[in-house]
Amino acid sequence: MKLGTLALLRQESPRSPATGTGTSSPHRASLPLLHLGIQFAAIVTVLALWPHMGNQDPLLAWWLGLTLSQLLMLGMSLPDAQASPQPRHDDVPLRSYFSSAGPIIGGAAWGALALVGPYDASPQSQAILCVVLCSVTLAGTGFSRSVSSYSAFAATVLLPLFILLVASPPARVPGAAFWLLAFAAFALIVRSLHTGREGPPQDSLAAFETTLMPHQAMVDNARAAIVLSRGNRVELCNRRFAEMMRVDESGIAGSRLLDGFESRADWHHHARAADTAIRRGSTYHASTRLRRRDGSVFWAEITGQAIDPESHPPQVVWVAFDVTERMMDSAREELLASQLRTLIARSTDWYWKTDPQHRLMHVTHEAERTNDTLKANLGRKWWQLHRQGGNARPGQSDVRAAFEGCNGFRDLLVELPNGNNPPLWLSLCGTPRFNEHGAFLGHHGTAVDVTEQVRSTERIRHLAYHDALTGLPNRRLLTDRLTLAIARAQRYSERVGLLFVDLDDFRRINDLGGHAAGDQALLEIADRLRTCVRACDTVARLGSDEFVILLAELDEAGDANRVAAKILSTLHEPLAAHTACHPVSTSIGVATFPEDATSAEDLIKIADTRMYRAKRRGGQRIEGRDGAHPGVAPSLATLPV
Repeated sequence: MKLGTLALLRQESPRSPATGTGTSSPHRASLPLLHLGIQFAAIVTVLALWPHMGNQDPLLAWWLGLTLSQLLMLGMSLPDAQASPQPRHDDVPLRSYFSSAGPIIGGAAWGALALVGPYDASPQSQAILCVVLCSVTLAGTGFSRSVSSYSAFAATVLLPLFILLVASPPARVPGAAFWLLAFAAFALIVRSLHTGREGPPQDSLAAFETTLMPHQAMVDNARAAIVLSRGNRVELCNRRFAEMMRVDESGIAGSRLLDGFESRADWHHHARAADTAIRRGSTYHASTRLRRRDGSVFWAEITGQAIDPESHPPQVVWVAFDVTERMMDSAREELLASQLRTLIARSTDWYWKTDPQHRLMHVTHEAERTNDTLKANLGRKWWQLHRQGGNARPGQSDVRAAFEGCNGFRDLLVELPNGNNPPLWLSLCGTPRFNEHGAFLGHHGTAVDVTEQVRSTERIRHLAYHDALTGLPNRRLLTDRLTLAIARAQRYSERVGLLFVDLDDFRRINDLGGHAAGDQALLEIADRLRTCVRACDTVARLGSDEFVILLAELDEAGDANRVAAKILSTLHEPLAAHTACHPVSTSIGVATFPEDATSAEDLIKIADTRMYRAKRRGGQRIEGRDGAHPGVAPSLATLPV
């Protein structure tokens, strides 16, 4: 509950000026006339006392001090006297102090007259002094705003005179000090009677009470606490407010609003802000901590609106709700969010969010990573993160289906481009987000970098289907491709050729140059075999010096023999080496589908059998369905080692 504003602390309304002498809100235009009248009275006093003073300098000093005090009070009242929407003094406590200090400054200026000279030398001077100060005191009853401010003014005016009369009583009136006290009491009675004749202020309190009475039951049973305040005091409240503050409803009226705040600093903070809002004619809204009478503290959401901003001081209606549970829930959520952000900041994983159109909108990653590849793809969809210029992988359709299904998922594998470097692989886990109305807001989740695991899996798969030395497909992969090629050939009435290649007397290379020389020779031979076939063909190594070439999509059976002749000629060329050359030859067995066999295993067996037949006939030849085809002269087939 907002228990007040600093406008409520002021003794004057924000739009009603305070005179320098603590007078009661005269019209703005009358302020200069008031101070002019005070100055005239001061000059008359100086002229009356001048002949009775032996030394007139203190009297002149008093007149100068009174003039300066008038200028000070005029300056203090100037911000309110001017019809400016933005007063010069925006600090409301300071304006309140100025307003309270006005009567004291004005009274002290006049009271100092009793101290400026020896008035015991002349009975006339004492009489003039008493008449002047008593007249000023009596005149103040018509200008003071309240009895308290008038009491301060009268005390500062008459106290120095009272001390003077006690210390140096007039010879003709020994009890002058007593009569002065009687006069002060008389002046206070006159001021009180003046207040009584004015009657109670005609403000909106009566109207508010009249309006509230028919609906008292409704107001008392409202969920919100309702308070009517004036100044720093509570005037009316409903039952909910008493329950909220845990006090007796009958003891709230007249209590201070300040006592309801957790600290005085909070009071001043909200009071300044509320004063500004009320002076502008707007509603003040804030959340703050309030203190109950039993000392417990709770959170309240408050709203304040002035009934009549022109009133003096303004009346404000406050509506408050106890929002402690909501604030605690918000604090817990913020704590959990902070802990989550800290955890994510120290994690090597990404935290991501997408919008309802599944576009990546937010990415959080560890601070150490300066070049975050995933952040460079904000605005794109997860299934669109494959390399530019390349086709989407088959798994990307599964990613799209998981997101567009608006359901949770885990372990989705996504390829992430990484510039000129090999792509990264991320494993996604996500869950959908919905608002309080059930509308889909997108997904959020984590992304784990599994690039090394994927690459390790690919290496294992590659080793399972390829030769470790040359990188060529092994027997398992060759059999799979040959089976597919035969199935295609059956469908489209094509032919498939199979060449079984063996290097004659390859063991001599290992014996003379060692296994390193043999491995180097096998690598070069594998490269030459690749250059002899098409991209759709397959070159495989079955082991040691045995190679198999799969020729897919042949039009004629004779095409396989022509490729075999090309291979025989290519392998006949000297290899790149710097050691002595030794003769070596090549034996090739040729088999075709469907002329020789209709299955992969049978086709390999027939090609193998024909290769051994060519080797038994001396090597460096091709053995096919129609017999042997000799190659170049063995004397020219040399292989340096």
